[in-house]
Parts: sequence; structure tokens; C-alpha cells
Amino acid sequence: MCGGGTYELSDPLLVCRYDVCHVCGFTYKQPRFHPSPEQERASYDQHENTLEHQGYVDMLESFLDEAVEPFVRGGKALDFGSGPGPVLYELLRLRGYEARHYDPFYRADETVFEETYDVITATEVFEHMSHPRREIARLYRILNRGGHLSIMTSLRPEKDGDFLSWWYRRDETHIAFFTERSLDVLIRDAYLTWAYSDKAKIFTFRRF
Repeated sequence: MCGGGTYELSDPLLVCRYDVCHVCGFTYKQPRFHPSPEQERASYDQHENTLEHQGYVDMLESFLDEAVEPFVRGGKALDFGSGPGPVLYELLRLRGYEARHYDPFYRADETVFEETYDVITATEVFEHMSHPRREIARLYRILNRGGHLSIMTSLRPEKDGDFLSWWYRRDETHIAFFTERSLDVLIRDAYLTWAYSDKAKIFTFRRF
């Protein structure tokens, strides 16, 4: 992520290996241990994230209250990585946003990248990215000046021992794990700046 040297971390429970940056702590599952697209899709098909699941809806409502609406009220919105049930997209529409959504498996509508947006959301998406720098550059290009990118992804524990007992890594589709330092590198390279952080899993960035 930052160009620093890496060391290899072995996960005996999941039988895989990670490359960890000495400088920023970004942790990336080695590509030979990534799931195939078919395995990835099969995993997502098991998700039951719908408007009927009140706990999931409440979580996304809280995300909007904390990470979006303090910065952007109304306007054009894109939910990037909307999944099999585009709940956040529906909630954005209910709140009055002119919303669209995109997902490479469930709604691969590339026309969304021909427009620009006042806010882009990506909840539980960045940990699935095989090329985070490429993806955030793509999002930057379609974000209006002064617009905001609001994401949800859990920060990696600082110590390797805590990482190797961390539940979040158990999902085979989770391949990229960020520290706050590595997020800082990622957004600076994409000409974004910090607008909000809860220091755990919710972050909002602003385009210059």
C-alpha cells in the first residue's frame, strides 16, 4: 500500500498466508489463497441481507446517520458493492437521494461510472478488494469536488497474534485488511482527505 517492505504471516488455522507491511500494517492475503470468482459468488449468495432483516437495516441506518448525513443531505448517491440485496441503495432512496447501485456480481451496470456523485457508499466492500488502489482511483474519478466517500470496513488489530484470532479474517472472501495508517496512504494517493473516523470501522473521506 505504501511501498514499504513486507513480511509473511502464516495462518495455521485457515491454512493461508498474508503479506504484512512493516510500515503501514496493511495486510493482504496472498493471491494463491484467494477464492475463485465462483467461490466468492457462492459465499455472497448465502447472505440474507434484506429489508426484512431489521438488525441489518438498523446497522445501515446508523451508518447513514453517522457517516453520510452529517456531510451530504440529498443529491446523487452511488452504493458501490451493493450485494445481492441492495438495502443501502433502497434506504438512500427513502431518504431522498437520487441513488444508483453497482455490484460486480449482482448488478454489473458499468453505466454508473459515466456519471458523477455527491456521495459514494461502500459498506463491507474494501476488505474484498484485490486492487484497492485501483478501485479507489475509479471512485475518485466519479466523485464530485467536495463530495464524500463513506465506507465501512473493520480495522485490523495492531498485533499479529490478535489478528490471527480475529473473527473478521475467517471469511474466505476477506482478503485486504487495513490499519488507519494504510487507509491514510490509500486516500492521500487518491486525493481524498479525512472527514470522519470512528477509529474502528466507519470512515468518511472528502474529495479536494
